[in-house]
Amino acid sequence: MDLLAKNVFEDLRSVLGAAAIAPTLLVLWTVASMDNRREPTRVVLGAFLLGAGSAFLLSYVRIPVPGISILTNWPSFQTYLHATFEIAAPEETVKLIVLVFYCSRYIAYDHPMEGVVYGAAVGLGFAAYENLFYLANNPDYWKTIAFVRGLFTVPVHGALGVIIGIYVVRARFGDALGRHRRHGYRINSYLTGWGIATALHGLFDFPLLLQQRLGLGQSNQGILLLAIGVIVAGLASVVAAHIIYRARRSQAISPNSFTTGHRFQNHPWHLTSLFGIILFLIALPILGWARQFMIA
Repeated sequence: MDLLAKNVFEDLRSVLGAAAIAPTLLVLWTVASMDNRREPTRVVLGAFLLGAGSAFLLSYVRIPVPGISILTNWPSFQTYLHATFEIAAPEETVKLIVLVFYCSRYIAYDHPMEGVVYGAAVGLGFAAYENLFYLANNPDYWKTIAFVRGLFTVPVHGALGVIIGIYVVRARFGDALGRHRRHGYRINSYLTGWGIATALHGLFDFPLLLQQRLGLGQSNQGILLLAIGVIVAGLASVVAAHIIYRARRSQAISPNSFTTGHRFQNHPWHLTSLFGIILFLIALPILGWARQFMIA
């Protein structure tokens, strides 16, 4: 009986950690509510799910970069290259792929807020799966993980998605200042957005990875590294906020033919949030069971 009660309590504790899904939906609702134009809800939710699906695929795929493994005499430099090129670069690449090859099939990308909303959706979907993964694999520390990821990691993924999204819009139709595409402009825009997001993502992951590698713990150096990560998270958020501000200012008032559905901000997000949390609650025990089965 005591063993059963203990197992129930541990499962309940893991399930409570599923509340980490709420920040992703809250940030998505906040960004989407800033859009004065109509966006097809199914496409935004599809981008969110594809972002989560791409995170799932990358959790089983490792893309090593030749040469990094031999830099053992420079652990800081090796860790930075690992964070940037082996972690950040593939993650930002799949976000770009979803925005270019999925979203562009259903939307026009003819005003900046489209890039903002869909970019945020992909990035937040990515963050939602990562939350699920870390909570399922670290049930003893779910409170700390839920807090830290909800406060820093979720906004960073959303912000990086916004950065890539706005450059996808620029690649398709020029920026809000009226520049027109020249030869190679589309490719340059894609690479610029991807490069900025990858650089910021690598700088965000680098301090934590280096702290773990060197075992600095609560030392002054460890605290300094974490402070660097917090600063980078703030920088990414400020850049995304500036992009959203400029996108809203340049947004046209009249709707277009590609956004004739219900207004995205009028979508019943309380029901969507509830549905997402329920799915998260169901998925956590399943992942925990699957992990134990694979270990056995």
